Amino acid sequence: MIITITLNPAIDRRMRLDHVVHLNHLNRTLGSVREPGGKGITVARAINALGGDSVAIGFCGGQNGRIIKDMMTSMNIMHDFVDVAGQSRVNVQVIDPSGQHTEFNEPGPEISDHDFLRLIDKMEGYLDEKNIFVVSGSLPPNFPMAHYRKLLKTVKKAGCRLVVDAAGEILREALAFEPDYVKPSLFELAEFVGEQPTTDPETAVARARQMLDAGAQAVCVSMAHEGSVFVSKHHHEALYVNSEPKIEDCGSIGTGDAVVGAIANSLAKGFDIYELAKYTVAMGRACARLPGTEMASLKKVYQVYETIKIYTV
Repeated sequence: MIITITLNPAIDRRMRLDHVVHLNHLNRTLGSVREPGGKGITVARAINALGGDSVAIGFCGGQNGRIIKDMMTSMNIMHDFVDVAGQSRVNVQVIDPSGQHTEFNEPGPEISDHDFLRLIDKMEGYLDEKNIFVVSGSLPPNFPMAHYRKLLKTVKKAGCRLVVDAAGEILREALAFEPDYVKPSLFELAEFVGEQPTTDPETAVARARQMLDAGAQAVCVSMAHEGSVFVSKHHHEALYVNSEPKIEDCGSIGTGDAVVGAIANSLAKGFDIYELAKYTVAMGRACARLPGTEMASLKKVYQVYETIKIYTV
C-alpha cells in the first residue's frame, strides 16, 4: 500500500477568465471548479487513476476539512485524516486565456503538538515495511522542523520506503533521511545547487547527483515537456527520458504530482529503473494533455508509453 501524507490540505478552487486579470476592477469568471487539494492528495488521485492501492492521511480542519474528505470519498480515494481545530485552507487559482495562473493561497490552520502526535499514532497502523510513504507539499504555519524530522524518521525506522516531493529547506532536511526517491522540478533543483534553471540533460544529471551525495537514493528531475532525468545510487547510468514527439502542456496543473504518484506506484509494482522511468514520464506527459488537474486513465498513459524514448547520459 502507498500512504500519502498531506500536512496542509486545501480546497482548490480554479476559476477561468476570458481576459487578463484586471486589478482594482470586477472580474467575472467563465466558471469555476472545486477539488480537494494539497500535493499529497493530488498524488493519491494519480495513484488511484493508475489503479494503485493508497490511503491519504494528514490533517483536516472544520467544515472545509469535511468538504475535502467528502470530495475524496466521492472520488473513491481512501483517506484517514486527523481532525484538528481551525479550518483547512482554501486556495484560489485564476487562469486567463493565455494559460497564465494567478494564485491566492491561504495559510491553513496551525497544528498543535498533541495533534501531531495523533498523526504519528495513526501512522503506526501503516508502518509495514512493504508499504511506501509519500511526503509532499508545504508545511502548516509555524510547524516545527523537528516534527517534520520525526515524521520522516518514523517512516525510515520502520523500514518503509519513502518518496519526497519538497523544496527549499524542507527538501534539504528530507535528504538527511535517505529517501528512496526525491522528485524536484528543474527550478527546485536549481535552487538546491544555487544556479540558474536549465533543461540541459547533462547539467540536470550533474546537479541531481549532488542530491545523491546529500542522501537521496534516487532522483527524478521533472522538466515538463523537456522530459525527465533519473539518477540512482543503485544504477551507474543516468537516464534522460521523454516522449517523441514532445508533448506540450495544455494548461494542465499537477503533472508533477502525477509523476510522484507514478514513481510510488512503480516502486509498489517492483519496476526496475527503466520501466519506472518510462511509466513515470508517460503518466506526466499524458496528464499534460488534459485540462486542470484531471488525471490520465491507464489507457491514455499506455498510449503515451509507446512513444517514450530512453537515452543514457
